[in-house]
Amino acid sequence: MKRPKAETTGPITWQGRLKLELSRLEARNRQTRWIGLLAVVILLLGAGSLLFRRSFWLQDALEIKVPPPLLFVLLVLIILLVLYLFRRELEIRRLNLLTLEERLLVENERSEGMIDSLTHVFNRRFLADLLQGEIARAERNGRPLTLAMCDVDHFKQVNDRFGHAVGDEVLAQTANILKSCVRGSDHVVRYGGDEFLLVLSETDEMDAAAVLGRVRQKVAEWDRMRELGVTLSLGVYAHRAGQTAAQDIAAVDARMYAEKHSLPTVSDRS
Repeated sequence: MKRPKAETTGPITWQGRLKLELSRLEARNRQTRWIGLLAVVILLLGAGSLLFRRSFWLQDALEIKVPPPLLFVLLVLIILLVLYLFRRELEIRRLNLLTLEERLLVENERSEGMIDSLTHVFNRRFLADLLQGEIARAERNGRPLTLAMCDVDHFKQVNDRFGHAVGDEVLAQTANILKSCVRGSDHVVRYGGDEFLLVLSETDEMDAAAVLGRVRQKVAEWDRMRELGVTLSLGVYAHRAGQTAAQDIAAVDARMYAEKHSLPTVSDRS
């Protein structure tokens, strides 16, 4: 079965929301400027008719008989109305910006809480809600859902031999490779220290195996440049209707460890 292509559109990010809200505020600002310009025109016409009562209107085609005191009161009322509209608009803009700032801070904190700072993929705290939602959607639509667990082989030896900075580079590069091999509708989660979980929506085990084949190839290509001896142990498990998220994770974890235990140890290879 061929994996469906990922959708090109997705949820609006908080940066996109900020741009959208700022564009709305700018549109309101333009409307306010037009109101102010109209008020200025009215004031000029009123002042002209007050100061040049006989010659202001061309050819005396239009004669408006308004007592000067009443005209003065009307002009004052117009000025007060314009000032009120400007003040109201500025207050609305201030409140909108404060509300937007609060929402962005909350959303940014929530996003940062879901992302692992080293690998920039989802962390384990986000996994429960994510997987439950994907299972519900797969069972509702009758579509396949497959998990893949990835573990960096002999990661402790890499840290001991090359240092923790290199170990961090290995984890970050592994996460980048995993992200490059999945679609936008899939998810990469840092499950543990050197373990990553792939949540592959609308994907069966055969297609998931093809994904992991690309992962192995890219890891090998990267390792040939760094010569660190990095390899991955990978396990695949397709969700079965009625199983919980915890059961799925336990099953895919067992398959990954079955492959890992079949590998030769460092002493055997040496």
